[in-house]
Amino acid sequence: MNQNCVHSCKGLCGALSAAQHREEEALQLYRSYAAECDYPDVRDMLNELIASREEAIEMLARKREELNARFDALDGINSQFA
Repeated sequence: MNQNCVHSCKGLCGALSAAQHREEEALQLYRSYAAECDYPDVRDMLNELIASREEAIEMLARKREELNARFDALDGINSQFA
């Protein structure tokens, strides 16, 4: 998934969407490896990676919500002048 930034963040940021998609793919992969892994040290490391990816996905979702709220506020301000 090679996606360039279109520099039009209103509505949906392509960079955030692409990043979230990649993080979710990695999370799914790490979970499948951890479920099959028999070696405790490797499984622990994979579980740490899983936690890290979950945090990244949450951060991306928070930023997307923040941007949506910002654009909604700007739209409200702009509509008052139209």
